[in-house]
Amino acid sequence: MTRNIVLTLFFFINTFISFSQYTWTNGEVILKNGKTAKGEVKIPVVSKDLIHFNGKSKVRVKDKVSGGKSVFNEDQVELIKFVFSEKEIAYFKYIPVSQKKKEIFCIVTTGAVTLYGRSVGMTSTRPGTITFHNLNEFYAQRANEDIATSLLTARPSKSFKNRAIEYLSDCPTLVSKLKNKILKKDDIIAVVEEYNSCAK
Repeated sequence: MTRNIVLTLFFFINTFISFSQYTWTNGEVILKNGKTAKGEVKIPVVSKDLIHFNGKSKVRVKDKVSGGKSVFNEDQVELIKFVFSEKEIAYFKYIPVSQKKKEIFCIVTTGAVTLYGRSVGMTSTRPGTITFHNLNEFYAQRANEDIATSLLTARPSKSFKNRAIEYLSDCPTLVSKLKNKILKKDDIIAVVEEYNSCAK
């Protein structure tokens, strides 16, 4: 995949991550019991400044005709599908971010490592003003891993470069590009896709 295509995909995915969470969007929720709830779908904004009410992210589906709403939680939901057009579809799912907690992420790219992304709400303060803005977070997970690994977070305790080198250490050519800053955090999709090519 060329750099231009990767950048296009990055902004395309960013659009899904940033907007599909906040407004009612055409879609469906595939449930673990085999049923599907169709209508307009909304998932909550994650705030890094506040704690979720009752601690869980829930998915809401609104019937287009009656306006009635249904609410589903992580124990019920298999996959969330947002349909922007026939060719623009985004998939979200609950992924484990700790032993006790699952949160909703967009499926960005799949392979030996699957990359997940989401938008989180943040606030910053200046004298007399409070500014609200969104930042994207990315987590990665292999099929045999019980918990996803954070690669890029809103409140980083470690740089993306160091996280990626540590997590993707078994691909030497990729590690070299990360160390030499040929690939950076803005190239996160390219980083994971190169790793998946390396892992084949």
